[in-house]
Amino acid sequence: MLCYVKKSSIVAIVWVIISLFSAVMIAYFGRMVMGAELLTQGNQKLVFIAMARRFFPAGICGLLLAAIIAASISTADLYKPFFRKKATEKETLFVGRVLVLVLSLIAFVIANSKGSGAQAIMDMVENAWGAFGASFGPTILLSLFWKRFNYQGAVAGVISGFVIDLGWLLTGMTVSTGIFEIVPGFFGSLVVAIIVAKLTSAPNEKAAAIFEQGTSKNAD
Repeated sequence: MLCYVKKSSIVAIVWVIISLFSAVMIAYFGRMVMGAELLTQGNQKLVFIAMARRFFPAGICGLLLAAIIAASISTADLYKPFFRKKATEKETLFVGRVLVLVLSLIAFVIANSKGSGAQAIMDMVENAWGAFGASFGPTILLSLFWKRFNYQGAVAGVISGFVIDLGWLLTGMTVSTGIFEIVPGFFGSLVVAIIVAKLTSAPNEKAAAIFEQGTSKNAD
């Protein structure tokens, strides 16, 4: 599995590029089609939902909105480790299918609502991914590109990123400054992770060898 570290990093970076490009395109065409409607009301964050409502029937729109909800939480992934550690694959699969059905029904209702429910969902997803990016983003990048990075730095980076992100949000700094909480959270996590890694012991020879093997130019 170690030989796939380099390939995995390439795939991850390509996927991020595709995802960001898609997000930019949604914003671009959303501004062209519904810019006047959304921007004047300050609802630009609802561009995906608004376009889904306009161009798709409620059933398909509900499925599209279910993806938004699923992006912020996955009960199926938490079911086995936290609720039933001895759950079989069949049971886990069943829970996952029930979850998809429930999310689809909720999203269907949101698709037919006036917009307050959709706004709440978008806010939840925005905050969840902000915390996720601030906590794990720097740690993942440092793990892939810095040989000196260690366990202590990773833990410190994840915790500090989450705390800064959440603190920035709860204290109202996101609204007052207009800076999304992932920005201070990400850079704060990055700085803390590097400092802690520098102040603690370097990874052992085995860990260094794994890094070299996974990132070498000859890795398959």
